Amino acid sequence: MTRQRRIIHDYLLSTKSHPTAEEIYMNVKKNMPSIAVGTVYRNLLFFQQNGTIQSVGVVNGQERFDAVTAPH
Repeated sequence: MTRQRRIIHDYLLSTKSHPTAEEIYMNVKKNMPSIAVGTVYRNLLFFQQNGTIQSVGVVNGQERFDAVTAPH
């Protein structure tokens, strides 16, 4: 797992909210200023495709994500 993937995944595990990609980007950028928004989107897609995270829906036109994949 790349450093970028680890930081994105760790952030998703650490939050109780269902953040948007933009929220994830703004938060992980604090610890990795060089990360690009495209990197966040690509890794969210990667995590979704392998079942590590899930999309919990679209609110106000923005998709939201959760690292807890079990029903809760």
